[in-house]
Amino acid sequence: MEQNTLQTDRRIKFLLYKIKNDTATKEERNEYLDLLFQGGYINKLEFDKYKKELNGEKSAIGEALVGIGLAVLVGTLIAKLFEKE
Repeated sequence: MEQNTLQTDRRIKFLLYKIKNDTATKEERNEYLDLLFQGGYINKLEFDKYKKELNGEKSAIGEALVGIGLAVLVGTLIAKLFEKE
């Protein structure tokens, strides 16, 4: 289970990198949102909102996804720090 979580987190980070650099395809952006939702990083309301925006203007959703991704990464790092103590 922990290995799957680690692989998922790595995939999220990779997709975030591609989104941030504006090289992610629409499929990769969709995968990113799916992983965030499945991991519990965003709720259903946020998921639906971002999916709808994904079909709209590219820069707006890109900025939103980067913001969410950074918050997820910071949260994950903080959780891992407290986990070791």
